[in-house]
Amino acid sequence: MEGLLAHCDSEKLTREAVAVPSIPQGHTGSALRGAERNDRKPTDAWTALLELLGSKKIPPLDGVQMLALLHYLYNTAARPLRFQIAEVVYRYDHDHPNAQGLFLACTLPSAVKAARRKAEKLFVHPSDWQVELMYDGAVAAAIEMFQLHPPLRSIPNAFRRYVVRGLSRGMLRSYFAREENSRIRPVGDVTSVRTRKTVVRDTVEREIIARELLDQVTNYANLRPPVRATLQCIAALGPDFALKEHAYTASGDPDKWKRDRHRTPILDTDAIAAAMGIPKPDVHRYLCQARVILRQAFNAMDGYFSFTETLCGGTLGACPR
Repeated sequence: MEGLLAHCDSEKLTREAVAVPSIPQGHTGSALRGAERNDRKPTDAWTALLELLGSKKIPPLDGVQMLALLHYLYNTAARPLRFQIAEVVYRYDHDHPNAQGLFLACTLPSAVKAARRKAEKLFVHPSDWQVELMYDGAVAAAIEMFQLHPPLRSIPNAFRRYVVRGLSRGMLRSYFAREENSRIRPVGDVTSVRTRKTVVRDTVEREIIARELLDQVTNYANLRPPVRATLQCIAALGPDFALKEHAYTASGDPDKWKRDRHRTPILDTDAIAAAMGIPKPDVHRYLCQARVILRQAFNAMDGYFSFTETLCGGTLGACPR
């Protein structure tokens, strides 16, 4: 206790920790009376520290007083005093609402310096990103240490060793962590793992493959010029203008239509004919010719033309085989 009293003079600490604002000119009434009350009862951070160390409990402080105490511990207090306060909070008053804030205010200044030293030791001339990443790992480790709250061993300087070791491991763990395997867990027997039944398809990859196939189909060299022009017109119009929904007749019971339950769009030959400036029967004839030629050229490749037919919207499948 005597060493603590010799650390800093009480009046000087009070002036440095909490600056009592002067009364603004021209303020009267309740604002003036509140300022007078603050002048009579300034926040005494030093008294709070003495009470905390003496009773091993966090004293009852209001928001302003607690903020001043945290500010002093983080910016002004010496390192031995910080460790002493953090140990008291960790050991004896862990469940207090302000306990974690006091613990971090005492340990994070050490994390700042330790992150810089660790980065300079590993990289000689570290970048700001490397230092920041190590500091972020130290902060996460400090929070984890306080929340886990494991019992300390009965050895000299157990708390100091626990904090320093935890901060150091947190820095390295954060910097060298491999995030690509974060959701992978090891198992003893792979046959006991339940396999996924549904295959998750990569939509980006499918879009790339679709563009490449569509480019090969629309520019196939063995197609007649009008047939190739029809396919290129379809590709230029795109799905928003070249496709339409099936138009079923009103006869029969719509609930019994099997195709209507799994409806897929088809090519809009009216829109294609209008875009090309040719009659609609010519569009149907060119599509049928394209289907025959493309099937002969690509049918040997497993599933290639089936996917091409899907790209064409299904109208090619309506032609006679």
